[in-house]
Amino acid sequence: MLGLVLAQGLYGPEGEAWPQYRHNYKRTGFYVWPAECVSISHMYDVVHGSIDESIIGMDANGDGAVDIIGAQQSSSAYGVKAFDGPTGSALWETGGDYFPGPGIASVAASDSLVFANGYYYFRALNITDGAILYQHDKPDGRGPSPAIADADGDGCPEVYTSYGTEAVVLDGCASTYTPLWNYTLPAVAHAPALGDINGDGELEVLYPLTNGEIYVFDALTGSLHSSFAAGVSSSVDIFPDYTVALGDVDGDGKDEVVVPTATSVSVYKYAGFIFGWRSLWTVSGYTQGSPVALANRDGDGLPDVWVVHDGELYVYKGTDGSLLANSSGFNVDGVEGRGYPPTLVDLTGDRFPDVLAPSGNYYVRVLDGLSLTLVGTYGTTPYSISSEVVVLRLGGSLAFAVGDYSCHINVWGVCPLAWDDPTGISERPQRSADLSFVEGGIVVFASKPITLSIYDVTGRVVKRVEVEGERRIETSDLPKGVYVVRFAGRTYRLLKR
Repeated sequence: MLGLVLAQGLYGPEGEAWPQYRHNYKRTGFYVWPAECVSISHMYDVVHGSIDESIIGMDANGDGAVDIIGAQQSSSAYGVKAFDGPTGSALWETGGDYFPGPGIASVAASDSLVFANGYYYFRALNITDGAILYQHDKPDGRGPSPAIADADGDGCPEVYTSYGTEAVVLDGCASTYTPLWNYTLPAVAHAPALGDINGDGELEVLYPLTNGEIYVFDALTGSLHSSFAAGVSSSVDIFPDYTVALGDVDGDGKDEVVVPTATSVSVYKYAGFIFGWRSLWTVSGYTQGSPVALANRDGDGLPDVWVVHDGELYVYKGTDGSLLANSSGFNVDGVEGRGYPPTLVDLTGDRFPDVLAPSGNYYVRVLDGLSLTLVGTYGTTPYSISSEVVVLRLGGSLAFAVGDYSCHINVWGVCPLAWDDPTGISERPQRSADLSFVEGGIVVFASKPITLSIYDVTGRVVKRVEVEGERRIETSDLPKGVYVVRFAGRTYRLLKR
């Protein structure tokens, strides 16, 4: 048995809640923020100034709430604009570049800087006020969003991006444009993705190319690891931020690569230097397929594949591609170039991922991830939706936002967190209650009687023990799967293998 406690790392692979877009650093949906929405109301809408409306959520003003940052295209300012997440009030805007639309997504952020891959320039901006720290006169043309991770573990993120056929990696803490390495690719690149395909704890960066190939590099050194044909989307103009997803779908400690196309989803596995890349499984027969998100659905502790195609949500088992569930009557847009990955977040408080997705061009729909029944439909937006759904953490609550072609960002919420968020760190002046995971069990201490509860993925209590003093609680008798442990007002995630 292996017990894992969720913890937030700022840029590292262990940081499952690291906020790159609505996903973690791998651009997947492993971590599902827990909230409980009895009713969801419209909060506000703001005029953004861009017909493409590619938006991200990051805390720009340091108030602990996630704000909205995105590329801007208007008569007065071509660049980036930021809004306060709780209120929608404008924080700052920076002009001087051009972000052609529709469909381009060109912004990513660390905790201190915004990185914008514009039409003429690559820029780094201060996240607090939008001031330009530096800019690079790159080759003119659309560019996909950067990805960010601390590949060398020094506390400073590396920034992975591309300009046409040039893959570039930058020092994310430098005050000047500082490439760490670059590589000339055989075709134009979509947005990069990060993962550990060798299982050695070292990151690789994968560039999907418009010629259908995927090029794999050592994320730190830039040395070419391998490449393989995967049928990647051929058009950057339609969907420049098309990318793959990485996750350990078979539980062997190595990340597999999930490759979506308009007509299929395939999973590829690196089998070593001699055997190279091989196909693990493929599901095909789509006419309108979206990119994917990854999160466990069947309780085995391994990520499954969530994808929208032909207007419905489908969930495939990560190990073999068998169909776990699908919706009926969901009516979700899934056209390649306009479809986006389903956004996964727990809005029903059942400790299970729910789904946010654009629907019918003008609406956002929420689907209960366990029953696949409709929770609610939100809209209409002034014009048709042109961004993915982005989750905003507003202190102790959640909201979600989407952009449209009329230059509006629409925001709905507020949903209180359903239980204590395990990514926070609480320092206590004295030892009143402690918990630690050990082989085959949990060791807990309580200075006064406190109840420890263990829940399965359906929310059913499978073990409840009152603790006073120090005590070991056995978990070796639990079946394999994912469990939630609640103790002393805190929540932990337990993975039993």
